[in-house]
Amino acid sequence: MQIGIDARAALWYRGSGIGTYTYRLIRELLSIDPLNEYQLVYPPAKWIEVREGFRLAEGRSKNRRFWQEVQALPDWDAVDLDIYHIPHNGIGLPPGRRRRQRLVITVHDLIPFVLPQTCSKLYLETAIRELPRAVEAADYIIAVSFNTKQDLMRILNVPEEKIAVIYEAAEPIYRPICRHEARQYVESKLGITGPYILNVGGFSRRKNLISLVRVFRRIRDELPQDCQLVLVGGAGGGSYEELRLLVGQWGLENAVRFPGFVPQEDMPYLYNAAELFVYPSLYEGFGLPPLEAMACGVPVAAAAAASIPEVVENGGLLYDPYDEDSLAEALLKVMGDSRLREQLALRGLRQQAKFSWARAAAETWMVYQALAPPIEGA
Repeated sequence: MQIGIDARAALWYRGSGIGTYTYRLIRELLSIDPLNEYQLVYPPAKWIEVREGFRLAEGRSKNRRFWQEVQALPDWDAVDLDIYHIPHNGIGLPPGRRRRQRLVITVHDLIPFVLPQTCSKLYLETAIRELPRAVEAADYIIAVSFNTKQDLMRILNVPEEKIAVIYEAAEPIYRPICRHEARQYVESKLGITGPYILNVGGFSRRKNLISLVRVFRRIRDELPQDCQLVLVGGAGGGSYEELRLLVGQWGLENAVRFPGFVPQEDMPYLYNAAELFVYPSLYEGFGLPPLEAMACGVPVAAAAAASIPEVVENGGLLYDPYDEDSLAEALLKVMGDSRLREQLALRGLRQQAKFSWARAAAETWMVYQALAPPIEGA
């Protein structure tokens, strides 16, 4: 078969779950599939044929105009595909397809329909317009969690038999590292010293970080001396400016750190040097950061919301994200009990081992094979 995949998120949106998904999935598919031929869409909208020795390019940051620029369409007359796969929520749907061509889309989440107030105006307008069209046109939809599958069925009335749930996974770079080495690295690269609680994921209001900082302020005196809260993500997002203002008003400038965007090669050290990873998000389609933390052997406290319990299960401590007392109790419980931290770290390592990019690629390949055109004369 001739399979086309839009690879632009791998280059233009690498600092996101969608970018990670696209990059890892394509790499794994190319490594396991000797039968099919692949054509990839590279920025801005050009076809790249996969040949012997091909190496998938990799972006290093988010393109803030991704959702606008990814709608540029490649030249459809230049290829003759059996299957076309859009890995980023079906945005960039081709206007028409040849009769035998099948369409696969991956839907990561339905944030614009569940928490529209947390989306940028551009993405909200694009997704509300394009996602229903994409799920209607798709021959098969890959959902990255059962929660996303349920949202697709409940909100967009997608038939259950049209959806395959295929989980994401932590990338191989996320693994346990000597904590002393990790702490030295984080101090030299980011200037962060002493014990810290870590959050990764950006500053969208659905990430619930104002609640996290408010709770941290409240319990700070009960945490280990000089304990900091480190919030990783590029400047921007719905709550960033408000958070910076509140941190200043509350006199927490030396306790709440904003290192900004951290390059991927530094992230395993940042995870490994943390005492605890906390994830208070109200909604995720999957939620890679808790899995990355667990893969590094870091104890996790995470919100019991949307897909997060699916990912974390008993590998972390789950709490009610709408109850700040529940969050405070979880933080104090873990930070005050070294044995519990060790238990959570071991449970997290076992839990993250259930997820694999090789398995994700194999299951995606099975979706492609299910849509393969019949062999003539068979």
